[in-house]
Amino acid sequence: MAIDRVLQQAVRQILAVKFEMDFSDNSYGFRPNKNAMQAVQKALGYINSGYTHIVDIDLKSFFDEVDHCILLQLLYNRVKCPLTLRLIRKWLRVPILINGRLQKRRKGVPQGSPLSPLLSNIMLNELDKEMDKRGLLYIRFADDFSIYTKSESQARKIGNQIYLFLKDKLKLPINKDKSGIRKPVNFTILGYSFVPTYVKGEKGKYQLVVSNKRWKMLKEKLKTVR
Repeated sequence: MAIDRVLQQAVRQILAVKFEMDFSDNSYGFRPNKNAMQAVQKALGYINSGYTHIVDIDLKSFFDEVDHCILLQLLYNRVKCPLTLRLIRKWLRVPILINGRLQKRRKGVPQGSPLSPLLSNIMLNELDKEMDKRGLLYIRFADDFSIYTKSESQARKIGNQIYLFLKDKLKLPINKDKSGIRKPVNFTILGYSFVPTYVKGEKGKYQLVVSNKRWKMLKEKLKTVR
């Protein structure tokens, strides 16, 4: 198992060199010199520039839903080494235990694998390219992404278009119960929420606060320490 992880790490390093330059500047997850706070600050900048109708889409069990055929084709387009592709295919199809029986994976990427974060970025880079082509303002951190618009009608139109792209082109379902059009005060991103500044002369401006969920987690940790 340790040898397997070393091999995956080696493959990840080689693949990262081939794909990294193609990734969008708006993709912040699992990338060199990129982090969650940069994504949050970018979101704050969009909101304070008047883009206060936010398309918040939750991908349903993303790491369990990745289509192997689509992902392997994206890899094949850039990686021509048969041995490398065969290794990745085997790692993707490592059997999982379902109801007491081992079954081969037909979709999804193994969570916790050194290779999985890069594979997720390779897959969702197709979504980034679609949003870039449409000229959208967005932020993506791994499978967590949001789009920023100036009106509710625009947000709904864009949300429907992106939903169809995810369903038809990438075969990725969304969690409709957790997706929707948000205003800043009802929106949370990577553990942060937004509240009005209430500063004279700064109408429509917002500032960051730690989300209620994050505060609750912190309090639980403090109770454990005590």
